[in-house]
Amino acid sequence: MFTTLTTEQAIELVPAIGATAPSPRVSDRYQFVSSRDVLDRVQEHGWRITNATAQSSKATAQHRVTLVHQKDLENQDQEGILRIEMFNSHDRTKRLMFAIGYFRLVCSNGLIVAAGPAETIRTKHRFTDDKLTEILEQVTNMSSKFPSILNTIQQFKSRTLTENEQFSFAEYAVRGRFNYRPQMPKRYTEMQYTTNRMLQSRRPEDSSDDTWQVYNRVQENLIRGTEGFSRPIKGYIDGVRVNQLLWKGAQTTLEFEGDKLRAELTRLLTKDGEKGKISA
Repeated sequence: MFTTLTTEQAIELVPAIGATAPSPRVSDRYQFVSSRDVLDRVQEHGWRITNATAQSSKATAQHRVTLVHQKDLENQDQEGILRIEMFNSHDRTKRLMFAIGYFRLVCSNGLIVAAGPAETIRTKHRFTDDKLTEILEQVTNMSSKFPSILNTIQQFKSRTLTENEQFSFAEYAVRGRFNYRPQMPKRYTEMQYTTNRMLQSRRPEDSSDDTWQVYNRVQENLIRGTEGFSRPIKGYIDGVRVNQLLWKGAQTTLEFEGDKLRAELTRLLTKDGEKGKISA
């Protein structure tokens, strides 16, 4: 199902991966982190590149690389596969960051879960082999969370949401999408219509009322956009933020019901609105 890329093939797709120096616009204090060196190191430990994209064609642009471990490629379940997303840039727009993701095979839809905030490697000192070892350790630590994430997905499948709970979740998602703005875009202000659009299913197998299916419907419609209504989210970091918001909301359905669920989802948005993210 998945094809893998060598580092050289990834660089052909995304030249920024092969950059050997930062943008000339950064200061002398800027610490350059070679994406190529990071990828070469993690591949030595069984991780494989399955996709690479960039925000632009610039040699220092923000870029995203999807990593899947060889053992997971060999033992895929029928529904999806866990992965780690690596984000980096060489122009100060984004420090090196990793996030855990889940790839649903049924719709080629990438989810990013909030098993802790998206984890960032901060490079305050000179980038050396010791720093590469630290990065590898973090990737290994993140992958150790995979079993608990799969267990949570099974819990999502066992939790049936009422119609009102589905509306509460969809409204939480939409309001969270624009939580960092002073006000909602006008097209989203009619919340009943908006939540109905977010809850629409794109395929019969996603039409049930459990948390997992509701979560996936809302996630796909919010991230990819809906024709004639909403635009897709194209920015990498905004996509991570929204994906984590949705995962945290789905987790909340396991702890609360009915009006208490709605109140807790509202509390999450109020608590983290100023940060522009939902803490895990």
